[in-house]
Amino acid sequence: MWSQNPLTERLNLKWPIFQSPMGEITTPSLAAAVSEAGGLGGLGMWGFSGEDAERRVAGFRQQSGGSLNVNYPLWDHPGDITNTGHAMRKAVQKLYDQEGLGPVPEPGGSAGGVTDEHLEMLQKMKPELISFHFGLPDENTIAAIKEIGIFIISSATTVAEARALEQRGVDAIIAQGTEAGGHRGTFTDTPISMQPGLFSLLPQVVDAVRVPVVAAGGISDGRTIAAAIMMGASAVQIGTVFLRCEEANVSDSHKDGLDLGTEANTVVTPLLSGRPARFIKNRLIDDLTESGAQPLAFPAQMGLIHGLGDVGKTELTPLYAGQSVAMARSLPAGELVVKLAAETTACFQAYR
Repeated sequence: MWSQNPLTERLNLKWPIFQSPMGEITTPSLAAAVSEAGGLGGLGMWGFSGEDAERRVAGFRQQSGGSLNVNYPLWDHPGDITNTGHAMRKAVQKLYDQEGLGPVPEPGGSAGGVTDEHLEMLQKMKPELISFHFGLPDENTIAAIKEIGIFIISSATTVAEARALEQRGVDAIIAQGTEAGGHRGTFTDTPISMQPGLFSLLPQVVDAVRVPVVAAGGISDGRTIAAAIMMGASAVQIGTVFLRCEEANVSDSHKDGLDLGTEANTVVTPLLSGRPARFIKNRLIDDLTESGAQPLAFPAQMGLIHGLGDVGKTELTPLYAGQSVAMARSLPAGELVVKLAAETTACFQAYR
């Protein structure tokens, strides 16, 4: 049976379908619906305090007895950036002025990681899986998480990154192709133009490591799931397709933007956050590109443009989306998981 393997058995899943934990876009209701349908629900912990993170996990537990993935992006503090990025701030100020938003906010640096209060939350709530983006935390944090008994996974955008993650002791690896929406999970100096698409990356990662591999990037229906499984993936991780689900915390302007998405109008750019990420191209990206200004350090750039998204205009909203955005369907999350599983089963049955 295509749906069962050591990874699904370890995580107690009916279907090897992971819902990407996309920061605040993911809600306990979304994650719970996915897990109740037999997949793996995910919750992003970016920007949440330990107390709020615990509430998110508790909200999931109230709705599902299934497995849960909690996600942490990792980045170093950039130091004092209050007197930097003048050209970018000037470019963003023009957009603020057009919308009557007043002055752009003062930039401030921050760091991302698993703090002591989040470790306490993990010890208390014991989610089945923890995933990382932009590498792995320090050895002491990894050891503390392993002591709790939580399964550890992280993203790789190249074979070299996958090998590095395996050497650090991860239990599985997400092979993230360039098709994926949102932030590139890269943690090396490999240029984005040299990072491969999923169906080139995936079999090479599978051959290079001994741990299970999860395919991410462009996975949108049963055909793409079946293809990934045939190439050696133990599971798939899907993000963009879940953005249309009613349980997702997606603004109306973002939802409207998804209707404009095609295979040819997404772009990877650091201009909206300070790190490379894939978005649907809109006027916000065009204007910042035309300015020639360099973005502030991640994630200060996000704070700089945040007010524009609050205006509610699709052309000024960061529209996170992958290259298969046009294939997303408006279904409740649980129904979507069941439909994806049925489509995949039909693919394998067709070629018996």
